[in-house]
Amino acid sequence: EVEPHYRRWEKDGTGTPEELWRKAGAAGLLGLAIPPEYGGPGGDFLYNIILNEELGRFVGGASVGAAITTDLMTNILIEHGTHEQKLRWCPGILSGEVIQCLGLTEPGSGSDVSGIQARARRQGDEFVISGNKCYMSSGSKANLIYVVAKTDDDLLKGRSAMTAFLVDAKTAGVKLRRMDTIGMRASGVGEGFFDEVRVPANCMLGKEGDALRSVLKGTFTLDRTVIATRALAVAELAFSITLDYVKNRKVFGQTVFDFQNTQFKLAEMKTDLVVGAAFRDSLLRTLVDGTLDVLTATTAKLWFSEMEYRIADTCLQLHGGFGYMEDSAISRIYTWARVETIYGGTSEIQKFNIAKSLR
Repeated sequence: EVEPHYRRWEKDGTGTPEELWRKAGAAGLLGLAIPPEYGGPGGDFLYNIILNEELGRFVGGASVGAAITTDLMTNILIEHGTHEQKLRWCPGILSGEVIQCLGLTEPGSGSDVSGIQARARRQGDEFVISGNKCYMSSGSKANLIYVVAKTDDDLLKGRSAMTAFLVDAKTAGVKLRRMDTIGMRASGVGEGFFDEVRVPANCMLGKEGDALRSVLKGTFTLDRTVIATRALAVAELAFSITLDYVKNRKVFGQTVFDFQNTQFKLAEMKTDLVVGAAFRDSLLRTLVDGTLDVLTATTAKLWFSEMEYRIADTCLQLHGGFGYMEDSAISRIYTWARVETIYGGTSEIQKFNIAKSLR
């Protein structure tokens, strides 16, 4: 459903069609965390890991970006949502009719999430939300937006206090716009504008002021794990494509593979992949037994994303001029790998957090 079409989606500028989500829903790929009492399969987080890995194992996955894996948001709804909120949103999530996105990052606050400027003013039984969110995966076509803003009470509690709201994209005052990116050309990265958006107080997700300290806290750890495991899958794909290319491409009467420099580069990359596979397995074992900690997930996000980009860069170099052409598979993998060291918290932020643990 993706591989034969992503080039057309890139060219016409529409990104992944909404029909993709509905087909994914029909195939049972969405709402993996939704328990049976709300119509779901009640799967654990390993299902999300597998879904992300498989999107990393083919070239079209690099083009569509997060796509249907924004189902990660469902875990937040299931863990922190009310019974009424789950009843409202779970059916659409399962069918693919409800596309979700996280409205956290803003033009003036990226990895420093505590610096957000979006505001939610209480007026009776409603909150009035104003602000601008950007770089939202699937944000250009989302139906349900998890908007993080600061209430009047949050402003009195300090920088880390903020509140999450479930906002229907059809609500008056909400405007979504597609953002053009250097990679993921068939993705739906978008920004959202919230102009005096009125939502009922029962749209609050979790408790007021607890968005960062509770609602999203566990999600950061899971998100870093997802990025790490998908990064390995993408690196393995880049290596496989490149190994085949250098064995068939001839230069100066011999294959590119025959040059010692090529063999050394391939050996270095293969070593990274072998080490990475062991790290991934260890990571997932701790995830399953409930002992995965924030520090380990942080180091995984840092190491895997940097390794992925390093391998993608080396593989593009071994492709020569063809690697820089849009028609090459490695060009899409390269631009995808580049964003992996930025989103989900930049490498610099990960290093800062790791360093804090050493004090």
